[in-house]
Amino acid sequence: MRNPDIRRGAAQDAARISGFVCGLAKEFIVGEFSAGARTRFLDDHTEAKVEERLRGDFRFYVVEDGGRIAGVAAIRSNSHLFYLFVGTEYQHMGLARRLLARVTEDSLPLGNPGKFTVNASNYAVPAYEKLGFRRTGAMKNADGVLYNPMELTL
Repeated sequence: MRNPDIRRGAAQDAARISGFVCGLAKEFIVGEFSAGARTRFLDDHTEAKVEERLRGDFRFYVVEDGGRIAGVAAIRSNSHLFYLFVGTEYQHMGLARRLLARVTEDSLPLGNPGKFTVNASNYAVPAYEKLGFRRTGAMKNADGVLYNPMELTL
């Protein structure tokens, strides 16, 4: 895959985005959650939930390789990075950095002052740190869902 285009996500992408995100979450994130938290997390990323977000206060970005999703980013309220997922075979190729750059480039003209937050899984913390995010507090446990509040200031 050579420098694929990043495009805005649309409602017709919801099923593929959901499958992509849930597959990676099962592989890397939810294993350390309680059983109930795993179910709640995955239920919050179904096709219907993704479609609802695509029609709401979110912007989605999709990278494809040969018709397959290679990466997805989503931002809520122009400031909170809700998704930044890169497929296993596309990791360590700069795709997360490119997705984040596109998110920030689009957000600044829309009024973001250069500050972005994310709730990072334990698995993703090192990747977010490489992208410039810093922890803003200790790991949180929201009814079995574990996350690390982080922030990026440009």
